[in-house]
Amino acid sequence: MEDLPHRYRATLMDCYTDLIAACGDLTIRLELEFDEGLDETRLEKAVDLTLDAEPVLGCRFVDDSYRPYFERLETGNRSAFLLANSAGEYGTFKSTPIDHRAGPQIRVCLWHSPEGDRLLLKVAHQVTDAAGVKDVVAILSGIYRYLSVDPAYRPSPNVREQRSLWRLLRHVRVLAYPRIFLNFAKSMMLMARPHTVHALSVPDGPREPLTYVTRLIPSDRVSALAEYGHSRNATLNDIFLAASLRGLQNAADWDGCSHLSLTMTIDMRRYFASGRAEAVASYSTSLIHWPDLGIEPGHDFTTTLGKVSRITGYGKTHWIGLEVLLTPWTHLFTIAPHRPAKNRFADFVRADVERHVQDHLFTNTGPIDADSVDFGIRPSVAHILPPQTYPPIPFDWGLSGYNGTLTLAAGAYPSQKGTIERFFDAVLKELPA
Repeated sequence: MEDLPHRYRATLMDCYTDLIAACGDLTIRLELEFDEGLDETRLEKAVDLTLDAEPVLGCRFVDDSYRPYFERLETGNRSAFLLANSAGEYGTFKSTPIDHRAGPQIRVCLWHSPEGDRLLLKVAHQVTDAAGVKDVVAILSGIYRYLSVDPAYRPSPNVREQRSLWRLLRHVRVLAYPRIFLNFAKSMMLMARPHTVHALSVPDGPREPLTYVTRLIPSDRVSALAEYGHSRNATLNDIFLAASLRGLQNAADWDGCSHLSLTMTIDMRRYFASGRAEAVASYSTSLIHWPDLGIEPGHDFTTTLGKVSRITGYGKTHWIGLEVLLTPWTHLFTIAPHRPAKNRFADFVRADVERHVQDHLFTNTGPIDADSVDFGIRPSVAHILPPQTYPPIPFDWGLSGYNGTLTLAAGAYPSQKGTIERFFDAVLKELPA
């Protein structure tokens, strides 16, 4: 591993993601529950080898220069594994943000609980997004399995420069660019139009303790929802978007004048020929006010769902998400010196909150492939816990799937917890029977 590069340039998406760091805890967590035990010695070795398989994971994030970069840590100075001895120790690990500046960019905790093993993977959002976290756990579980056969196994490091957003552009047809520009123009017009956004505001408050609010939707319920959506030319994602928008409307008094809209993340890996990235990286972008139902959500769930599915259906066939390449502030904040730009970005977010134009953010991370979390045994439960914003910024939430089930999840600080619980209950109530 001596031949590995000492530094890796932070990509456009890495820098842009780090701008948001002042607004919340950007750690992405993947939690797995097993009915059987894992070998902690082999797991610790697998974690360390994962830092070499994707070398950028074994780095610290350096942001005190003009342009951020990832710097490799010495082998003896990059511990990324913790064996928890109690529920309290596991809970502390779970609630504590990852220190991306100290590195490494992942940390893993194993707890042999009385009910079965609990495995928690934490990943810094500066190095990848939720889809990338699933790539990381696939690498980790694969190495763990290899070590059971060959204890001397060492993976080949991915040393090619494959993390840049420009790698994606090779898969975008030239004829698509007029449509991308049109999407950008429409997005700018929507944001420039004077309006306020309906959000479930919460007062500012302490940043700890961080807890999580989750709601599990069982597989039979998910199957019924999928069939309901199929009969209406809508996806599960459309259904939960519609339920979320109606939940926002009903979980707190809506004035009838503020727009019912969300900011939604789009995974641009869909534009790779294989549908997968070539390395652990960030390829997700956030579409502001998308979908935006304005002040006319519809009189019932079916009507709302129809409006949502038409919006998302257009996006799927018209290169949605790639307009981030044309957004001025994406490049402005990454061309400017990083530290001052980061402070200025936080000022913009706070101004948007005061003007009531800041959406809630919804992230659908998609299904967790059972093969990717196969450690010789497969977990009975698996879900992704998304990053969370500091109040009074509107909270974020996510949806992930595993083994036919779906999980709604949101990180909650003390002033947010009750509001998030009421909101999740309202979302589930909106889902069609």
